[in-house]
Amino acid sequence: MDPAGLVWIVTGGKSGLGAAVAHALQARNAYVAVLDLNASPDDDNHAAPNLAHFQCDAGDEPSVKHALDAVKAHWKGKKWGGVVHAAGVGMAGKTVGNDGQPFSFDVFQEVHRINLLGSFLVASNVAAILAAQGGTIPRDADPSTIKDRGVIILTSSVSATEGQMGQVAYGSSKAAVEGLVLPMARDLARYGIRVMNIAPSLFSTAMGKGTSDKVRAGLLAGTLHPPRFGEAREFGQLALAIIENGYLNGGTIRIDGGGRMAKA
Repeated sequence: MDPAGLVWIVTGGKSGLGAAVAHALQARNAYVAVLDLNASPDDDNHAAPNLAHFQCDAGDEPSVKHALDAVKAHWKGKKWGGVVHAAGVGMAGKTVGNDGQPFSFDVFQEVHRINLLGSFLVASNVAAILAAQGGTIPRDADPSTIKDRGVIILTSSVSATEGQMGQVAYGSSKAAVEGLVLPMARDLARYGIRVMNIAPSLFSTAMGKGTSDKVRAGLLAGTLHPPRFGEAREFGQLALAIIENGYLNGGTIRIDGGGRMAKA
């Protein structure tokens, strides 16, 4: 799918991986709507005409719907291409801490609210807009004439399958995100909408820089090549490649330098 001239939603797009995706799409002449909890009208004062910011709490249904309505009004009449959902949080803690207390249930719920519920909220609401644009594909349609009508990209983590100690909330939330991908792709196939997921390892973003020296050293020791953390632009390049490659659907792509996590 060519992203040019279409409206794309990028959550968490003010910084880190989301900002890299927004930049990659802008460079391909797409209209980019950045949905971010920290977005404000001031962000658009010096923005390019094909970039706009909208305040949004991805884990809150009214907030998501309000932001998407604002995007519609901002670029009224323009066709949408899809969404790259990069918003997420990581809060570390063991099932039972060193103080003998169970991991905070409030924190556990908040991680799942943002990472899992937010993924579903954003994806399902954008999918409804994409489905309304094109309708269902006729059963007797010639396969050679069927084109993409939308792309949804979610973001999990290698922690979904290799969660280290202290990642009980984060790892389980990201595993659940991966569980959304195939059933959602099957649900939306009749509309010509593809669904994919990216599972990054540790990247040189705010979340990555916030890890301890011990964890960083352990992750680097398990990385094959190149022996460094990922760069946000590489995540953006992969998201763009998924959008443009029409035969990628219903799966997860790791971007991890060949690394595997140890237990701690």
